[in-house]
Amino acid sequence: MKTLLPCLLALSATLLPIAQAQAAKPSMLRAQGGAIVDAKGKPVTLRGVNLGGWLVEEMWMQPFVTKPPEGSSEAPVKDHVTLWKTVEKRLGAKAKTRVQTAFRNSWIEESDFDRIQAAGFNCVRVPFLAELADEPGGLAWLDRAVSWADKRGMYVILDLHGAPGGQSDQDHTGQSGVNLFFKEPKNIEAAQALWTRLAKRYRKSSAVAGYDLLNEPMGAANSAALYQVQDTLYKAVRAGDPDHLVFIEDGYKGIQHMPDPTAMGWTNVVLSVHYYNFNAKTPEDQTKSSDGIIADIQAEREKRKVPYYLGEFCMEPHGTSDTLTRFVTSMQGQSISWSPWSYKVTWAKGGQSQWGLYSNAAPITPIDPFQDTEAQMIEKCRRLRTEKLDENKSITTVYKITAGKQIVDR
Repeated sequence: MKTLLPCLLALSATLLPIAQAQAAKPSMLRAQGGAIVDAKGKPVTLRGVNLGGWLVEEMWMQPFVTKPPEGSSEAPVKDHVTLWKTVEKRLGAKAKTRVQTAFRNSWIEESDFDRIQAAGFNCVRVPFLAELADEPGGLAWLDRAVSWADKRGMYVILDLHGAPGGQSDQDHTGQSGVNLFFKEPKNIEAAQALWTRLAKRYRKSSAVAGYDLLNEPMGAANSAALYQVQDTLYKAVRAGDPDHLVFIEDGYKGIQHMPDPTAMGWTNVVLSVHYYNFNAKTPEDQTKSSDGIIADIQAEREKRKVPYYLGEFCMEPHGTSDTLTRFVTSMQGQSISWSPWSYKVTWAKGGQSQWGLYSNAAPITPIDPFQDTEAQMIEKCRRLRTEKLDENKSITTVYKITAGKQIVDR
């Protein structure tokens, strides 16, 4: 396959300023038929990127020591909960908070929104855990994202990545091996209260594109149970905010099983799916399956007359700049909003892939929650600032050029 990257590199410098020149204050968004539109009824395609790892740490994509020293009685670090429990047990609650704050301040800062906008994005999806609302001043982290986006004419999708009790047994809910959200009514009630609280908090913010009720809710027994709970959470949002978009995910239960929003009595709803093909053996495998998900979205959108959002995707393994270009261009051509996973990743051994727009090409010393002092951990956190990482130009160029094409074609 002939590569498109040299052409993209040549064009990106000329087209990107066109995209940036079009930036304006964000307009309140709504669903109209199969499209997302602004206050004037103009179609808007959300070109987002996930801020993975910021408020929900994931061990596979961040440089933490996860195994305790030989002979230690400590349990391994597997997720957000065990990471910070380990730090708190050793250093105390106040030190844990200082380290956690240093990590968050380093992982995402305001300058990252400049980089994101410069790469051709107009939106960020912010994964967070329900427990963030229980931290003193915890919601200020979401406020920051909304404020930074608003200043740049960008949008934020607030994504409940970890619901109370966990909506699956995956580590990205904050705690692996726990799957109690759908099984215990108290957890659903807590999520209702949280969404009403957040909806009231952001109801007047046009920089908030909307609310992603449950990330990858795979723990539901079946589709009927999944969408019954989603309906409950939808109503909780509407109790605090009648206007913003609400994003409903399928939890990998199949796009064809998603409900008709009109039949559910839902308004301003966007249906959302995620795309990963971990079994791909060649770039052609990625292209074939990514073409398939776009065709599926087209078919279902025609039936339901509702916008669709591909909230997460990555073309690993065997993704190339060409497969990514084809996928992004196809989504834009069909007015499907999207956001790759993820903005940045860091690994102790280093390396680059399509998992991150930024990463560390060279090895780095990982943060050791079992043995590092507070000062050592904070210093290592500072080394994770994006300015210290390496841009993966093979994919950022694709996003820049497709953003320019979108503006020029319009």
